[in-house]
Amino acid sequence: MNFLDLSRASGDPQDGGQRPSGDTEPLATRVAPPAHLRIPAGQARWRPLHETDAGSIIQLQRVAEDFDRTPYRTTEAEIIDLFEPDIPHSAYGAFDLAGTLVAYGYVRVQLTELSIVRATCSGAVHPEWRDKSLGTSIVAWQSDIARHLLARSGLEGKAQIAQFADETVVGMVDLLERSGFTARRWFTQMRRDLTEEIPVVTLGPYLAIEPWGELWNDAVRRAHNQAFADYGESSELTVQQWERTLENVVREWSFVALDRSSDRARVAGYIMASRWEEDWPALGWREGYVEALGVLAPWRRRGVARSLLTRTMKAFQESGMDYAGIDVDIDDPTGAQHLYTQLGFEPTHRTVMYAIDL
Repeated sequence: MNFLDLSRASGDPQDGGQRPSGDTEPLATRVAPPAHLRIPAGQARWRPLHETDAGSIIQLQRVAEDFDRTPYRTTEAEIIDLFEPDIPHSAYGAFDLAGTLVAYGYVRVQLTELSIVRATCSGAVHPEWRDKSLGTSIVAWQSDIARHLLARSGLEGKAQIAQFADETVVGMVDLLERSGFTARRWFTQMRRDLTEEIPVVTLGPYLAIEPWGELWNDAVRRAHNQAFADYGESSELTVQQWERTLENVVREWSFVALDRSSDRARVAGYIMASRWEEDWPALGWREGYVEALGVLAPWRRRGVARSLLTRTMKAFQESGMDYAGIDVDIDDPTGAQHLYTQLGFEPTHRTVMYAIDL
C-alpha cells in the first residue's frame, strides 16, 4: 500500500498511469456491450455460479494458491462477500465429470475511491486444467459480461475493466495482454523482520502518537479524504464506507498522530493495521499487515509517517508477530517505498493491475 491506499493488493488499490478515456457519452453507450456473450463451453461442464457454490470456489482457490505459492490465502468470508446482492456481479464456472469445480471467472462492478466505475475481474483455474484454454474462455467471457454489467449499473463517469495479475501465475500476463489489457500499476509486497531492532523516532513539540480509539473514527475519515484531495483526487469516503473499511482493523495495532498545539487536537496522520491469520500457514510466519498509512500535508516531512510506522511495528512485535507486511504502489508520488526501505522492509512479491479503458 502507499500513504493513501485503504485495501489489500487483491482488493482496490489506487488507479494511476494512463487514466480511463473521457466520459462525455453515457456509460451504457460508451461500453458497447456485445449483442452475444462469449459463453465458455467445451472441455468441462459450465454453468453460472451462485453463493451456494462458495465452498467449491474456496476449495479451488486453495489448490491454485498452494500451487502458485502466492503470499496470501483467500478466505471463505471473502468469497461469500463476492455474492453480495447489492453489488452488480456475475460468476461462471467449469466442473469436471465428478462435479468438482476446476475453473471459474467472476466480475463485479463498483465505484472506486477515485470515482472510476470499475468492473473488476478475478478467478482461478485448477493447475491440472491449465493447458486446456479454460483461462482464455474465462477472460473472453469476463470482458463481455463486464460491459453488460457496466451498462446496467446506473453509474456514470470514467470506466474500466480491470484484472490484478499475480506474477507467480504462469501465462496470466501473456493471456491478459493478448486479450487487450494493458499493465497500469505495479504493487510490491514488502516485509520487515521484527527480530531486527526497531528505531526510535522523536517527534517535535505538540505532536504525539496515540492509540486509535472510537473517538477518532470520523476525524480520521475526514483526514483520509483530505489526504486524497491534497493529491488532486476526487475521492471521499462516506461514514458507511468508512465503517466497512474499519471492519478488519486491529485497534491495538492502529494509531493516530495528533497535533495538540491548540485547544482542539487535530489529526496529523494515521496508520491502520490488520491480521490475516489465514495467510500465515502459507507464509510460514505470523505477520502484522499495514493496511493504510496517511499523513496530511501540513505535517509531512516532519517524521510523522516514520513515527506511526515504527509504533505499529513495535505493537506487532509485542503481540508476537514475526514480520510486518505492507503493499507498496511503485508509482506512489509520496515516495513511500523509500521510507519502507529505510526502515528495513524488503520486497518479496509483485502484483500488476491490467486494465481496459472504456
